[in-house]
Amino acid sequence: MIAGLLAAGAGPGTGKDITADLERGQKLLQSGDLAGALQAFDGAAKADAKDPRPVYLRGVVLEKKKDLAGAEKAYQDALARDGKFAPAHNNLGAILLGKGDLPGAEKELVAASTSDPKNASAAFNLGLVREAQGQPQKAAAAYRKSLQTRPGDGICHANLCSVLRKLGDLDGAIAECRQAVRLVPDSATARTNLGLLLSDKQQLDEARDELRKATQSDPKLAAAWTGLGRVEIRRKQVAAAIEALAKAAKIEPKDGGIAADYCRALVDKDMRADATADECRKATSLDPKNALAHYELAKVLVARGDCGGAKAEAAKLAALPNVGAKAKAQADEIVKTCVQGKTVKATGEGKGAGKAGR
Repeated sequence: MIAGLLAAGAGPGTGKDITADLERGQKLLQSGDLAGALQAFDGAAKADAKDPRPVYLRGVVLEKKKDLAGAEKAYQDALARDGKFAPAHNNLGAILLGKGDLPGAEKELVAASTSDPKNASAAFNLGLVREAQGQPQKAAAAYRKSLQTRPGDGICHANLCSVLRKLGDLDGAIAECRQAVRLVPDSATARTNLGLLLSDKQQLDEARDELRKATQSDPKLAAAWTGLGRVEIRRKQVAAAIEALAKAAKIEPKDGGIAADYCRALVDKDMRADATADECRKATSLDPKNALAHYELAKVLVARGDCGGAKAEAAKLAALPNVGAKAKAQADEIVKTCVQGKTVKATGEGKGAGKAGR
């Protein structure tokens, strides 16, 4: 970006050549001498009171110094010199996005893209804004526009993959995630998304392999461990599922969805165990609206002979919105097998409840 700015020449300034000052500032910036770079860019800004480039570059330095307020003002000052200066619009939009000011970020990034339709960074950042606004179709369009100029951006491919998955385009999403993984092999997020997509397509062995690689790239990514645990449940690998979901629960101890999946895996191992009952109760406490958690806890209570408790959980499940009749019927059927005070083996897979609980 800086090299391109220098090649642009003096721009709409006074006509004085400040290229030497900008080049010196660039070298200092690249060497890590932020104070020296700031001094060089400020000198250039004083020498030419109209050129937006040195003021913009001051903002770049201040961002590196973690002075976001100062950087925001510098970008605004650059735009006061030239209201169509796309780099300043883009960086200002990115700062506003980080602050959660979506309308402000949108305004700046649209302006950047209008001034420079080939600005890949502006299109990418606008995609982030569209995602945050809950507009996946517009986000996909923005990411595709960014990739037209910067096709080797693995992160952009990964983001487009995630958006296409939300839109139900599994094949398109898989293609984008494979591109992301090819370009950024260590991206845990890209491999997690690819693994989840392969799971959606019933390709469980390949899904497991991608999710394992994701956990290796980032052992603290709860989504990767959760996805791996769910895949192992479907592969009937209970011990592996418990191990993965236990790690996910340790990373995100307050996540009710993870707790419900962990409960389910423990039920598959031993639904009568005290530890299983404790974890399932914890899941319903963390997320009272999670149908899977209530369903699995009902199974546990039936197996432990607590018919009153099982009926209460079935009633809670039935009262939840968006729970299908099949799931309710399964819960009622399990409760009917209960014998008060007698431990028995509960039956039923709970597929309907499990789907509603995620």
